Amino acid sequence: MIESTRKIFVYPILALIVLMSACTATSIRPKYYILDYRPILQDDELKTDQPFPFKVQVQTMKIPRTFDRVNIVVRYSAHQLDYYRYRLWAIRPQITISDLIANHISSCGIFEQCSREFLDEQPDYEITGEILAIEQFENKEYSAAHLAMKLYLRSYDTYEILLMHEFDEEEEMPGLKMELFAKTLSDMLNEQMDQFILRMIEYFGNNDPGNVELTK
Repeated sequence: MIESTRKIFVYPILALIVLMSACTATSIRPKYYILDYRPILQDDELKTDQPFPFKVQVQTMKIPRTFDRVNIVVRYSAHQLDYYRYRLWAIRPQITISDLIANHISSCGIFEQCSREFLDEQPDYEITGEILAIEQFENKEYSAAHLAMKLYLRSYDTYEILLMHEFDEEEEMPGLKMELFAKTLSDMLNEQMDQFILRMIEYFGNNDPGNVELTK
């Protein structure tokens, strides 16, 4: 009788231990990814003899609600998407991309100053824009990184748009590797920023900086 009573108490305890061990063994930890790159200033066309005498502020990019989250978006078709539960952006993409844009322009040294914030003085121009899509395409036959954006250079005072740069890039990726996904998106932004910077150099180069007047 005593032996039977012991079994009644021991078996539930053993079952609980096995269940807890299984839960611990199968627990999934989230993995975090970030967009990042260092501009490589090798193209002489992306350099100026002297910085243009302007201060430029990079505003935080706008982003649709679909992509305004830390969960990475995976799209299966034009009408079906999902959010990874354990594959997350370390920082929301609109913040990271805006910081990278400011760093890229500042590294090129084409302006007197390019920054995300101006506390004690007013900038002459600002760069604004929208992230239209930042996602992974995934189906049985195809996997790709997708980044679409619009960028604007405009007067800080009048909001007059001087330049617009728009792109919609998609690059196939071999296999499902999230590190490659983040790097591919970073490389896309790097290449597009080179093009946008070249257009700004051409714009201000065709308008003598000493004679460019801002409407205030």
